[in-house]
Amino acid sequence: MTTDDIARKAVAAAPPAEKIAVAKAAESKPADSNSGPPLRLACVEICNFRRLANTRVELDESTTILVGANNSGKTSILTALKNFLSDSPGFRAFDISLSHWGKLRDLCQKWEALAEDPTTDNKDVEMWEEQLETLQSCMPFVDLWFEAKEGAFSYVRPFMTSLTWAGGAVGVRVRLEPFEDATALRRLAWRYREARAPVKALPADGHAWPTDLLDYWLRNPKELRRISVYRLDPAKGPLTNPGSRELQPLLKGSAPVELVYLKNLIRVDYVPAQRGLGAEDDEVRSAGENARPGLFSTQLLKFAKQHLNVAPSGHGNREDLVQAIGKAQSELDSSISEALRPAMEEVEVLGYPGLHDAKGIHFRTRIETADLLDHGTAVQYRLDPAVAAESLPEHSIGLGYQNLQSLSFMLVSFRAARLNPKQGLPVPIHLVMVEEPEAHLHVQVQRNFSLNAHGLLCSKNELHSGLRSQLIISTHSSHLAHGDSFTRLRYVKRIPGDGAATKPSTDVVNLGNAFGDDEETRTFTERYFQVQHTDLLFADAAIFVEGTAERMLVPMFIKQNFEALATKYISFLDIGGSHAHRLKPLVERLGIPTAVITDLDPVLPTKNEKGRTVRGAVHIAGQEGIECGNDTLTSWHPMLPDFTGYRKPTDAQLVWSSATGVKVRFAWQLPVAAASEQWPSSFEDSLILTNIDWFKALEDETDKSGKKIVHRGALAKVIGIVLDHPDHVELLKKLHDMLRGSFSKGDFSASIFERMEKGQRLVCPAYILDALAWLNEQLTAKREETL
Repeated sequence: MTTDDIARKAVAAAPPAEKIAVAKAAESKPADSNSGPPLRLACVEICNFRRLANTRVELDESTTILVGANNSGKTSILTALKNFLSDSPGFRAFDISLSHWGKLRDLCQKWEALAEDPTTDNKDVEMWEEQLETLQSCMPFVDLWFEAKEGAFSYVRPFMTSLTWAGGAVGVRVRLEPFEDATALRRLAWRYREARAPVKALPADGHAWPTDLLDYWLRNPKELRRISVYRLDPAKGPLTNPGSRELQPLLKGSAPVELVYLKNLIRVDYVPAQRGLGAEDDEVRSAGENARPGLFSTQLLKFAKQHLNVAPSGHGNREDLVQAIGKAQSELDSSISEALRPAMEEVEVLGYPGLHDAKGIHFRTRIETADLLDHGTAVQYRLDPAVAAESLPEHSIGLGYQNLQSLSFMLVSFRAARLNPKQGLPVPIHLVMVEEPEAHLHVQVQRNFSLNAHGLLCSKNELHSGLRSQLIISTHSSHLAHGDSFTRLRYVKRIPGDGAATKPSTDVVNLGNAFGDDEETRTFTERYFQVQHTDLLFADAAIFVEGTAERMLVPMFIKQNFEALATKYISFLDIGGSHAHRLKPLVERLGIPTAVITDLDPVLPTKNEKGRTVRGAVHIAGQEGIECGNDTLTSWHPMLPDFTGYRKPTDAQLVWSSATGVKVRFAWQLPVAAASEQWPSSFEDSLILTNIDWFKALEDETDKSGKKIVHRGALAKVIGIVLDHPDHVELLKKLHDMLRGSFSKGDFSASIFERMEKGQRLVCPAYILDALAWLNEQLTAKREETL
């Protein structure tokens, strides 16, 4: 037995007070003076798990928020980490990546052809070793990369690859290994062959079990439970070589590290999306096995049993005990409240806004003479703290309140279990994963959730300052995502397959460094997202529009002209040509098809009375020296030196492509054929010139009774200008003057929206129609994506 083993056993057997002292001494070891815990999980690389073929996730020091469209892989990331790091791995056959199913089916065919039991002899040793290697290459694994200071030596020592380690990266591979050697594989092969023999001659469309090895494992998932842990070379890892995507292979014959060392390094807790909230029958609900695990009262009773040593006991049904039980109930209520009050005060940190919500929690034990505490601790809520008799049962409170309380107490319970292990010391890293916590939660709670939730995981005791808690949240809520800094956002990105050899996969983009050193642009983007609550991070595609009118009417044109496109998840960003280019780094990182519908904003430079050059907005009438005043078109794409070049753009001038293949389709006003090729410069005049006859017809519009409709407001002004100026050249000028006067664009677009909503059809301006057709083609080309 080594000195470290003796010391570890001595610490494990020590009283709690001595454990704390030893832990404090251990955490005070680091030679450097850097603040913060000496160890953190910096990066994980998940491979061969569902669509996570080779997916790297860089973790924040405290809270990491996973965002992305549906079916991108957010839940798979959390599930993979839970399976590899929890005490009970729960792998199933379909967790193996689709790209490896072919290899497994090839092995099946070889096993079906076996003529005799391969476990009865030791022939073909090399063949079985090769088959074991092939099978193992298909299995999921995760690489954990830790940043460690010298004070973490005792924790990372089993995973070190150098005798001269003085802090830095530490790598650990956790791999699913169903079979420890070729002998175990032989046994599987024969079991599969015996199961397959009676049905292999049957038609394949009958799906008689087992159809292949995956089907066999669906009925025998316990075979997918064995995991092994290995050391990795930090010099070949992502912390040392962040630009490399190559995974280091394990050396042949690499010896695994005991799993207990990983358990002593990191603890994982998981909160699934479905937490079983809702109305419950107060008389039926209990703390038994069938209780919904998400109910706050269930969490509370479990916590009390684990940490307060509360144990129910039975009594007979005797009338002379009624009075005694009543007194005991009152005293017990008080004792339970006092014992749980510190934990409850922390639960209330998250808070729930509102003037009429439940103001406090108290505890009322339900003692029955037949079975004392059979119903556990009944949780009730007082609407008025001063009126004890007016209390509501747990299921009478709203789902949002239930979810908030349940989440809060689960986090507090996780922390308590981590700090008070059954044996040994608290692990240095506590990783807690919460899936979609936003269900039923008020918007204001969502915005503050990540910060407050992480606070519940961290001990307030200075003795635990060397311990780190890290939180991973997956969400579909823009409020939750944008309530925190971009530095903590990780965009889970779908990589489509080609329908053949390349299967759909997932990449994770660190949005924290999307803007590089441009802090001004990052700050602008964060604030814009917080104000607009845009759903860009969850969309299949994006459309940047110039203003309110486009934001209202472009979706209507999609609905009228592109039925398939209307079913897609498209994010509309009303950002304008003056700022759209600032999102270029983000668009490139997200990689989703994007259309930028913007205005030309023509300006003409002139000298004022003081000789200074000023640029005034003009309509396009062939003026010499006219310029494009749109920053997005002049600084992002197409950046044409001559304004006349915007009149007939080429395909290359309309589509911007990044070095990584991301495409953005730009659209600006083009000459309108229906208006004698007049060239508008805004969405509104382009819409009007494209639909001159439609606006003229409104003059004679009547209602159902035949009475002429009198138009008012902005729409009436447009109708009048169209009727009064049949000459298209003059009409363009008058429209330009009108739009830059007191004209209400919002009133105009609302009037058009109302008519289109009722089924009236307008012709979509050609420059927008072409951009939407391009976007529709881009999304249609990616329909081969699968789970």
